[in-house]
Amino acid sequence: MAKLITVSENLLEDILPHLKNTPYEKKIKDLIENTGKYQTQNISYFPKEAKVERIVDGDTIVLHSGAIVRYVGITSPETNEPFEKEATEANRKLVEGKEIKLEYDNYKGDKFGRILAYVIVDGKNVSMKLARLGMAQVVVYQKKKPFIYRELLLKAQDEAKKNKRGIWGL
Repeated sequence: MAKLITVSENLLEDILPHLKNTPYEKKIKDLIENTGKYQTQNISYFPKEAKVERIVDGDTIVLHSGAIVRYVGITSPETNEPFEKEATEANRKLVEGKEIKLEYDNYKGDKFGRILAYVIVDGKNVSMKLARLGMAQVVVYQKKKPFIYRELLLKAQDEAKKNKRGIWGL
């Protein structure tokens, strides 16, 4: 997963001329044009239903509203780690452009301003599917309240480990 950093819009505008005719030019222009839509926000609204606008990586999506949702209970491979691209693609196939339901746990937001939720598509928990495919690892915090689906997620992960799927096949 790409690290989230804060960069001033002025800095992006200053480096843009140096990126002319590179693959990064369009990305930087898109960020500048959509900065209001994608900036970290103070979360005060937790939607129950939404449409997925785009995929960030294997465990993070952007809703049509611009809100960023990080999946609860799992973590997918980070940038340049084995199965990072496969996890992102698995997430894309499961949710991109789809109408989803969001279910919340004990923790609804993180320090980066992202919504923390279980994403449900056609009645299926996406975190569970990614764990079962071996495209994500279950997160267990020792000093925090357990996640609602912790045991089911661990069972799905054990199935992936047993069958050497995804990250467990290395």
